[in-house]
Amino acid sequence: MQFSNHMDAIQLSNIRAIGEKAAALAAEGREVTKLQVGEPDFGTPKHIVDAAIASLQAGDTHYAPNRGTLAFRQAIADKLWNDNQVKVDPVSEVLVMNGCAEALFCAVTGLLDPGDEMIIIEPTFINYIQLAKIANAVPVVIRAREEDKWLPDPEVIRKAITPKTKMILLNTPTNPTGAVYPYELLKEIADLAQKHGIFVVADEVYEKLIYGDAKHVSIASIPGMEELGVTINGLSKAYAMTGWRLGYIAARKELILPMLKVHQYTTTCIPIFVQAGGVDAIRNSEADVEQMRQEYERRRNLISGILEEIPGVTLVRPQGTFYLYPNISASGLKSPDFINRLLDEEGVATIPGTTFDSAGEANIRISFASDEASLRRGAEKIGKLMASLR
Repeated sequence: MQFSNHMDAIQLSNIRAIGEKAAALAAEGREVTKLQVGEPDFGTPKHIVDAAIASLQAGDTHYAPNRGTLAFRQAIADKLWNDNQVKVDPVSEVLVMNGCAEALFCAVTGLLDPGDEMIIIEPTFINYIQLAKIANAVPVVIRAREEDKWLPDPEVIRKAITPKTKMILLNTPTNPTGAVYPYELLKEIADLAQKHGIFVVADEVYEKLIYGDAKHVSIASIPGMEELGVTINGLSKAYAMTGWRLGYIAARKELILPMLKVHQYTTTCIPIFVQAGGVDAIRNSEADVEQMRQEYERRRNLISGILEEIPGVTLVRPQGTFYLYPNISASGLKSPDFINRLLDEEGVATIPGTTFDSAGEANIRISFASDEASLRRGAEKIGKLMASLR
């Protein structure tokens, strides 16, 4: 039987494969420190769960509108204006999605034609390049550098633009580096987008996990980006709601329509009771989010401090997310070999930089969405492996 040749080019996520290997070792009785997963270790705040339960008990078990309930879309629109200075009509310019993953899928497949070019900035979340391939679009990959604190050079972006460029995909705060794009950088990207008529899709799912003096800016809030900006966000990371699968897209209504078509014929709708939890999360969770953010910042400082003392390890401290992206090239190993030895010999699961970056052999990604004991143990075992290799 002949299968789709088109899908031969699509890679399965290496992140999942490493998680499965770690789980298999744990099943054998090994002690495994899991620092690979990008998921909060906190539970969803109780009041959010209670709101969803109340919706279920009220009988909200039928189909929802394709676009999402108006109550949730209104909460999203209010949030975008209050937090991001992005003004959207909740009726026609907000689309509720099955997490940011579906939102990204709908944006890429709904707005790009085969052969269109999409600029992606490495290191990058693995989904972006694969989604371009699924859409038969052309991923044009440029690279941010460690010496630039993982911020891209606008001049490199400019040189990557061709007559076929239709989209720039941004992620700020950035997975895996934790970089937060400042206003000045986003303004230069916005100027390029406006000059060339290019959509800018901004994945902002980590926006509330910001540390130090960093500030999150939505590129859609920059004057002139009203027609070209597409904001993608979700509740998974900041609200500890990964399993709820709640995300959304905000854009002008002409851009929402093709994305709605993709959503309508794939997911159809998001359960009403799940969206009821989302309304409560957005409207009533400021204190919960801040408490978790402060704990992540404490953990960031803890594990960063340990890693920075390890000979041969260099690190740009993240300004956002719950990831570190240290350089382990002094070990003499490429990152896939390093993380396999770290897991096999020391029982610590991390992700190789090659998962996010074609030039990522020097780096590994560590999640600090874990308890203090695990972070200390993981960092110390990285130091032990580094010492044995140098």
